[in-house]
Amino acid sequence: MDAVERLIVAESPERAGHVLVINCPGLVEAAQEIAPRVSVWCDDRRDADEGPAGLLLDAFDEPSLAGVDLVWLRLPKALSALDDYTERLAVWAAPEVRLIAAGRQKNMTHSMNDVLRRHFGEVSASLGVGKCRALRASQPRKRRLRWPRERTHPELGIGVIAHGEVFATNEVDDGTRLLAELCGDIHGDDLLDLGCGSGILATLLARANPGARVHAVDVSRAAVESARLTAEANGKDVQVHWASRLDGWAPDSLDVVVMNPPFHRGIAKDSEPALAMFDDAARLLRPGGELWCVYNSHLPWRKRLNEKVGRTTVVRQNPFYTVTRTIAR
Repeated sequence: MDAVERLIVAESPERAGHVLVINCPGLVEAAQEIAPRVSVWCDDRRDADEGPAGLLLDAFDEPSLAGVDLVWLRLPKALSALDDYTERLAVWAAPEVRLIAAGRQKNMTHSMNDVLRRHFGEVSASLGVGKCRALRASQPRKRRLRWPRERTHPELGIGVIAHGEVFATNEVDDGTRLLAELCGDIHGDDLLDLGCGSGILATLLARANPGARVHAVDVSRAAVESARLTAEANGKDVQVHWASRLDGWAPDSLDVVVMNPPFHRGIAKDSEPALAMFDDAARLLRPGGELWCVYNSHLPWRKRLNEKVGRTTVVRQNPFYTVTRTIAR
């Protein structure tokens, strides 16, 4: 256990009936010591792959949360994610549920308390321990569920539905918008939106390529569900996949890959996910296939794309974002 997880355990009651562990699978053994029933929710597929398969929940819904009386949560970076989780917990978990959520103090804000007070009548904070702090919540408020949320974007001609855990939720971030404006000119029979988020690019590709096979993949379970909802809301057929790597996909099987790769994992900056996505694209694209990528202009991704995938040219650029087109070798 790390310092955040140790604080969660220290702030918890000695006994519980049903513990739900959210996004910190390293706490499973500690949870099993205080409760006869333990469930685990992992949004990130990499965490889920390391967790105990028999305890992983298939859905974050009323049947899964019914009877949960203690929740251990590693605080997410986005307030929208905290709002989505705690909204559903307050409505569907046991009336006596207690939430213990912790994080590094440098990453915490007073707004997190405000989010918890929206859904719980009693909210308090622990003292700082080892540069970490815990928030405690109880007395859930039963309110109408507001997540997932929908927003229409007339400039793109689509509606977007997203959960709070998804990057930018139901908005269109500036990088995605730059690439989205080009999707009408991207064509193929087999297309993949890798790191799909809310499914904006996948939905636009499906619209531009009637009858094509369009796939959307993300490491986040919330993103995959949001992509499915977005495609359905716009009447498009997109096959969604919750996956961290694409080792099981056939080489040379795609005409097009589009991506807006992350340069962080959670709060920490991390270039490895983007580089792994480039490797996946290089393996899956047919010779002559196209990789369309948007990224922050200060990142050295054009050089890496040339090295890993093929000849790369800049299609569109502004001071903040760059869109490149790579022809696979």
